[in-house]
Amino acid sequence: MDIFKDTGMIIVVVVLFIFYLRIMQLRGKKKKLEHQAALARLKESNKKKGLVSPSIKNRNTPPFAITSWLLVAFAVVLMLIGVTIRSTIVFSQAIETYWWIPTTAGILAFLFCFKVEVK
Repeated sequence: MDIFKDTGMIIVVVVLFIFYLRIMQLRGKKKKLEHQAALARLKESNKKKGLVSPSIKNRNTPPFAITSWLLVAFAVVLMLIGVTIRSTIVFSQAIETYWWIPTTAGILAFLFCFKVEVK
């Protein structure tokens, strides 16, 4: 039954890599949207005054916004359940073998908790 534990770890690592790729995609999308917004402000100011307005960029704003706090809580609970099943001896061997299922489901749910906002 050790093969299932190792397979579960591989699946969790692959899903974490997918999560990381999603975060990188969101960061790139935000930079692109910020660049487009800056160009739009520049064109607008050039049409009105002929002057270039400085770009105001607040570096203290988080790069992502949360879509649903309920989904965040659900994802965290799923991940904690999976880690608890893996790390305690309270559960039977049959249940412990599939610890990666709630962990992976929590990570996949966590993927959909973030969105990009440009102000």
